[in-house]
Amino acid sequence: MTRRLKNLLVLLHLTTAFGWLTTTLVVVFLSETGYRSAAVEVDDRILADFSFMTVYTGLMLALLGPWGLPLWVKVKLVMAVGCALGGRAMFPGDLVPGLLMIGAILAMAWLGRTKPGSRNAGRVQPLTHPAWYLFALVTPVLDYLTDLPLQAIPVAAALSLRLRRRFVP
Repeated sequence: MTRRLKNLLVLLHLTTAFGWLTTTLVVVFLSETGYRSAAVEVDDRILADFSFMTVYTGLMLALLGPWGLPLWVKVKLVMAVGCALGGRAMFPGDLVPGLLMIGAILAMAWLGRTKPGSRNAGRVQPLTHPAWYLFALVTPVLDYLTDLPLQAIPVAAALSLRLRRRFVP
């Protein structure tokens, strides 16, 4: 059951990352063709959700999986949070910030695919209990339905358990 739940979380992560990329392309296109008000609507209603959901699912995969937080995950996390938070300041605007965001999303995809330096990094024991994956999958739905920022709860719980496993014998 855990493998299926993990695969669902991977699918959600890949789907939201692809949605983030394509929505960014749409916002850039709308901005450049003079439809800035439509670009703002797409940014507010869709792009922000895709970007934060991609950050959330990626972080949960790192915390629940065997990788933990190696350097490539930390770099992706900083880039993703920077793009997600800085995106509103850039869009809709000039073409250059939009292209930079598209390049950053593609760079994060490359990092996630190649996982540089992971062969030399030590593996950590993944959190394999199915409840963790259910928690990670259900939280975004509850977050959306309640309009509360609930995604921080499973991230904080998994991170604290990871740190406790690492520092407490």
